[in-house]
Amino acid sequence: MIARFCAYSALRNLRFFEPFLVLFLLHDVGLTFLAVGALLAYEKVLCGLLEVPLGVVNDRFGRRRGLVAAFVLTALAFGAFAGATQAPDGWKLVLLYGAQTLYAVGEALRTGTHKAMILDWLQRQGRRDEKTRVMGITRFWSKSSGGVSALAAGVLVWTTGSFTLLFVAACLPTLAAAVVVWSYPRELEGMRAATPAAEATPRPRLAGLVGAGVVPMLLASVVFESQVKLALVYLQPFLAGALGTADLAVMGGVGAMVFGGWYFVQGLLAGASSLGATWLVARAGSEARALRAAHRAAALGMVGVVVGLSTGWQAPALVCFLAFAALQNARRPIFVSALDDVMDPAYRATTLSIESQARSWAYAGSAVVMGALADAGGLVAAFAGMAALLALVVVRLPRLRGDAAWLTGDRPPAT
Repeated sequence: MIARFCAYSALRNLRFFEPFLVLFLLHDVGLTFLAVGALLAYEKVLCGLLEVPLGVVNDRFGRRRGLVAAFVLTALAFGAFAGATQAPDGWKLVLLYGAQTLYAVGEALRTGTHKAMILDWLQRQGRRDEKTRVMGITRFWSKSSGGVSALAAGVLVWTTGSFTLLFVAACLPTLAAAVVVWSYPRELEGMRAATPAAEATPRPRLAGLVGAGVVPMLLASVVFESQVKLALVYLQPFLAGALGTADLAVMGGVGAMVFGGWYFVQGLLAGASSLGATWLVARAGSEARALRAAHRAAALGMVGVVVGLSTGWQAPALVCFLAFAALQNARRPIFVSALDDVMDPAYRATTLSIESQARSWAYAGSAVVMGALADAGGLVAAFAGMAALLALVVVRLPRLRGDAAWLTGDRPPAT
C-alpha cells in the first residue's frame, strides 16, 4: 500500500504547467498581475467554499469515488486552459474561469482526502506511530516528481516556444492517478465501508471537530502555507526577469531550460526535506517546537527576499526561495501528524478540508492584494506584504513550547 500511496503522489504532481502558470497567463493569454491574482483568487475562493461540504461527502459516501471524480474534472480543466489561448478575445476569460471552476471542484474533492486514507490505513495496521515518516515518504515522491516534471516542462517550452502544451501533457498522469486510487482497498472509502455496528456509533457534531486548543495550530498553518505558496508562485516572474536580464529568454530560449532546471532542483530539495521531517522533530524536541521554528524561519526568509530584491542581491533571495520549498515540505508531515492526534478519525477528510479551506481563503485574499501591490510597486512590494503577514503571526501567536499536548486542550501554553 505504501508503494501505491507513493505512486499516487508521484502521478498527482506531474503537473508540467505549474512552474510556468503565471508566465502562461501573463504572456500567452495577456493578463495583468492584478487579473492573474483575481483568477488565482477565484479558484481558491470557490475551492474554499466547497472543501468542507465535499470533504463530508467523501467521508460519508466514498473517498475513492471522490478522488476519481476529482482527477477527471482536473483533466477537463487542463484541456480548457489549453483551449483558452486559441479562443477569441471575448471568450478567453470565460474559458479561463470555466477551467478554474472545474479545477476548484476537483481540488475541493481531493484536498485532505488522500492524507485521510493514509492515516486510516496506518491506524488499521496498528502503525500510527509511523505517521510522520510515511507522510514524509509520500511527500518526497510528490515533490521529486514535481521537480522532474519542471525539467521536462523546460524542455517542452524550449523546443516549442509555448506554454500551452504543458496543460495537454498533464492530462495523462492525472488520469493515471485516478486508476491508482481505484485500486485501493474498499475499506479506505471511509464511513461508506464501515460495519453496521460502527455506523451505529454516534458521531460528534461537525461544530465540535475543531476545539479551541487546535486553533493556534490552524492559524499558523493557514498563514505559513498561503504566504509561502504565494511567494513560490511569484518566484516565476522574478526568475524570468532575472534570466531576461542575462539575455536568456524563457520563451523558446535556453532560459526555459534554466527555468525548468531551477524547479527541478527545488523539487528534489523539497522532496529530500520531506524525508527529514522526523529528524527535525527529534532535533527540535517536539512537534510543537518544530512547527514554531519553521514558521519563524519562513518569516525571516521572506524578509531576506525583500532585502535581496531591494538591494539588487538576487542570489541571497534565490537561496531564500529554496529554503521556503524545504521548510514547507519538512513542516507539512509534522503538522498533519500533530493534527491527527487531536481530530476525530471518522472525520479526517473533513477536518483536513477545514484547514485547507482556511488556507484557500487566506491565499485568495492575499493573491489579490499582493497582485495589486506588484502592479503598483513591483514584486518587492508584494514580497514585503507577505513578510509582514508572516511576521505578524509570529509575534501574535502564543509560544508553542514543550510537547504538543497543550494543543489538544489538555493544558494551557507555557508562558
